[in-house]
Amino acid sequence: MSERRFDELRSTLLVPEENPLVRWFLLTGRRFSVMVALMVLVFVVLIGLSFVLPVEMRRLLTETSTGITLFSSLLSGAILLVSIVVSINSVVLSQEMTDLEDQEQRITASLDYHRRIEGFIQADITPARPADFLQAVMYAVATQVYDLEVIAQDSDNEAFRAEVEEFADYVARDLRQSRSTLGTAKFGTFKVLLAGLNYNYSGQLQAARSLKNKHEGTLSDEAEAQVDEIIDTIKSMGTGREYFKSLYYKRELAHLSTRLLYVSLPVIVFTSYVMLALDAALFPDVSFFGVSPLLISVTFAYTVALAPYLLLTAYIIRASAVTLRTLAAGPFILQKGDSIGSLDWTDAEQSHDWELLEQMDDE
Repeated sequence: MSERRFDELRSTLLVPEENPLVRWFLLTGRRFSVMVALMVLVFVVLIGLSFVLPVEMRRLLTETSTGITLFSSLLSGAILLVSIVVSINSVVLSQEMTDLEDQEQRITASLDYHRRIEGFIQADITPARPADFLQAVMYAVATQVYDLEVIAQDSDNEAFRAEVEEFADYVARDLRQSRSTLGTAKFGTFKVLLAGLNYNYSGQLQAARSLKNKHEGTLSDEAEAQVDEIIDTIKSMGTGREYFKSLYYKRELAHLSTRLLYVSLPVIVFTSYVMLALDAALFPDVSFFGVSPLLISVTFAYTVALAPYLLLTAYIIRASAVTLRTLAAGPFILQKGDSIGSLDWTDAEQSHDWELLEQMDDE
């Protein structure tokens, strides 16, 4: 076998799988930028609706209390939203306030994990930064899969050789995407977690276990040991991804609480002023291009009043996207897009006494 496949395993070419705009909106975009984009969308939609379903804004504001009631509800909701999010953040932070023994156990578990990874990557010490750490583990997986292919080339089992080649292609696809993301990731950014999201460790773990079990008894000791080593490395990779995801959730919640406070204070002050202006009937009397400045002013004020909710929406959208893309627990695969071989019932029927099983069911 040539070195070409090993180079593919180590390559950093990105294979796009979804619309860049959707990817930016769900994952890669800064949450404050996504909030601004949602505000612009709300403003444009409301102005567009004013042409489709015109509203006599001046009469609505002077003859009814709808405007003051609406902004009063938004003001109360913004204050309540900040209180709820800060309370949730306090509960999460309280979990970090543990005694010395718990902290020691956490550090010991982390060091044990790093020592196990050091054995896989054959290094004296693992990198401390998550991006470099994931790069090292991915390199270990690539090297081990390459070694398995070399072993498979010397095997007389043609089916095993073909399945190893297929497994290597499967692993190479995930490695290309993840390593490409890590290549442009900065320390502490979301791209570090995104590289873990692109790495389907559950599918690889299931495929490796299936490869071993299907050819159990026919593999050489060297091949079986190599597959076991790949399984252990992929399992450790999955453990690290889930740990980084938990750290991400804590960081996002802290950022959400802080930025929500920064956004909510000026919004509360602005909304309070809008309510006073509405009560004092401080409305402009001119119009431009058929659009009343009163309509634009009220629409703009309404959009600004929604800023805390839109900021929360931006963070929840990304957290939900991360959760949906990491619905996996070990070899169990809960998300779409992965096709792992099912149980061959034909072989099972030939190896069991199904008449006896049917009699047991009847009883």
